[in-house]
Amino acid sequence: MTDKELKDMDETTSLDTTAAADTTDETTVDVNEAVDDVLLSDADELPFDVDFYDDADDADVATDVIDVDDGDRVGTVDNSNVVDDDTDDVDDETTGVDTTSSAPADGGADVVAANADHVNAMLSLATPRESTDDELSPDYIETPRSASSATAVSTHIDREVKVGDEDLNLLRAYPTLSLHDVTYRDRKTGRTPVEHLTCAFAAGTVSAILVPDGDDMARTAMVGLLSGLLMPESGHLMNRSAEYLSIEPLELRGHRIGLVPQRFAVRGDLSPVRNLVYAMDASNRNFLKPKPVLARELLLASGLDETLLDNRVDSLNEVDRRRVAIARAVCCEAEIVVLDEPLDGLEDGERDTIMELLRGIAHGDPKRCVVVVTQDAAVAESADQTVTL
Repeated sequence: MTDKELKDMDETTSLDTTAAADTTDETTVDVNEAVDDVLLSDADELPFDVDFYDDADDADVATDVIDVDDGDRVGTVDNSNVVDDDTDDVDDETTGVDTTSSAPADGGADVVAANADHVNAMLSLATPRESTDDELSPDYIETPRSASSATAVSTHIDREVKVGDEDLNLLRAYPTLSLHDVTYRDRKTGRTPVEHLTCAFAAGTVSAILVPDGDDMARTAMVGLLSGLLMPESGHLMNRSAEYLSIEPLELRGHRIGLVPQRFAVRGDLSPVRNLVYAMDASNRNFLKPKPVLARELLLASGLDETLLDNRVDSLNEVDRRRVAIARAVCCEAEIVVLDEPLDGLEDGERDTIMELLRGIAHGDPKRCVVVVTQDAAVAESADQTVTL
């Protein structure tokens, strides 16, 4: 095959390829024109309609549109109805509500009368009834209960279960310390010095538990039970709504309860400040101020002279040692302060001083109660509350 024949063949192939491409382009144009004809056809022929609203238009479209004419007729527009974007008016034909016509006068009167009856019925429920204790009284049975009293139901329940004033006080607020049917038996002797004891001690008070004179077992048993060192054989010891057994020992004896025993209440080889810091360290708590600063403030508030803050405790007199012991018991913000014969061995003036200090730490803190276990009837009489064992 000559060069001329090859050249003629290439030109023929190129012309065929170009013609095929032109045919494809024409086919694509025909398809696009057909799609455009469908999209530009009458919207009624499409299976659905799409409406687009701007953000401002969406704010104007209400979910429920209520049209009121003379207070007589009310209509609700369905969400699917079309809202005119230009005038924000509701199409009367779409809503089915005639906003130009007025309702008949008798129809409006019926609606007003029905509303009035409903209001009167509600007012009758709120009318207080006269109180009566006779459950067989017609007023007691037939007169509706007062809807204005939020305690009507609870008052009725209290009356049914015969709840008294003392029970109501316990229900309204948990006492800081309470004992419920507590019994303690000494395992060595088999004696039961505390048997079925029930009592409660409120915050902000100084209370005394008077044990029989000379009964040291009963006194030590009460001190051990109240401080959490002894557990009852039966019954419950409570700090507010928490039972002693449910509280971690470190939390119970290191924070919630402060104990002032007769012996070993303080360390004589430490200063008053160091005694309080020692207790603060053992409590594993955080304090807002440095511990020595808090210790000094508390000791001064308890009446200890500033010159004695850094002296050894065993060099102090008996009254000052009692001050340090009481300050140490409350330094960790104890809610319950238990004292074992805190006035024993003191003169009359010194007894009054310590008793005033106890009143101050109890009455000055709305969360704290002070409980004195004593065999001295005079001490019990000076307390705000006395429980005789």
